Amino acid sequence: MSVAAPVAEPARTRRRPRLAVLVPVVVAAALTALLAGHRWAPGSVGSGLDSGLPWLAVPILALLGATILVRRIVAVGVALVPLLIWTLMFGPALGDRAVDGRRDLRVASLNLGPATAGSALDSLLAAAPDLIVLQEITAANRPAVTAELGARYPFQANAGTVALFSRLPLSGTEPVDIQIGWTRALRTTVTTPSGQVRVYAAHLASARAGRTAGRNRTLSALAGLIRADPAPRLLLAGDLNTATSDRHFDVLAPLTDTQQEAGAGFGFTWPARFPLVRPDHLLQRGMTTRHAWVLSVPGSDHRAVLADLDSTAG
Repeated sequence: MSVAAPVAEPARTRRRPRLAVLVPVVVAAALTALLAGHRWAPGSVGSGLDSGLPWLAVPILALLGATILVRRIVAVGVALVPLLIWTLMFGPALGDRAVDGRRDLRVASLNLGPATAGSALDSLLAAAPDLIVLQEITAANRPAVTAELGARYPFQANAGTVALFSRLPLSGTEPVDIQIGWTRALRTTVTTPSGQVRVYAAHLASARAGRTAGRNRTLSALAGLIRADPAPRLLLAGDLNTATSDRHFDVLAPLTDTQQEAGAGFGFTWPARFPLVRPDHLLQRGMTTRHAWVLSVPGSDHRAVLADLDSTAG
């Protein structure tokens, strides 16, 4: 009786199980390296990588889903490593951190951009902020903005393309030099029912791919002014052209990010139709944020940022 010789398994078939594990391992290692080692990337490349870190959730979840489909335990295990690191880094930002309590100051900030005053500002007026900080105020749109807000916000401060409209009295208003070459920041003091709050309104230099030196210079100049300011209660509002996850954002410590303190999610603001990053900020010291949120504004390429503050608690 003859015995049939065993049929050799094709090499292609043998390679498939190996690839089902090897490819996820390589991809997971790359994602882990980006998350854990992003600060090693130099210059503007590193700044751009920092800004996009939250979006690594997309390839991480895609990788995990693919490994589940191929049913390889080892592959699923390695895919969980970057997911765990991402969750440790950004998971706390996903919840709603708003807290109930007293608030005596509601603040809004918006880069007006191409929006017309009426359509854009109606959305902000509906939120009834006490302070409205605007960027990209020009000779063309200033009369319309002033006409729209002047009756409800009798106290105003202007410096170049930055403006502040307030229900509450202002004093000591002056432009501040952020080393941009023209005036794009101001400092003033707001008198609230609970006392005085120093307010900085700023629009820093733009940060583009391969070109962050100007932004970094203006950011450092502004941070230096704020560190030297002795005011116990201070608010910084404006378009800082710096994502919260950007390494250069650290220079503003120990100011507290109102979105991180009492917002929900990442609070991305730009571009308005599908926000990818948050260059617009409300930062404070000496106070407590009760609630922070983002508002879609017709016509602007940014979304507005708002926060409710208790200036008696810090």
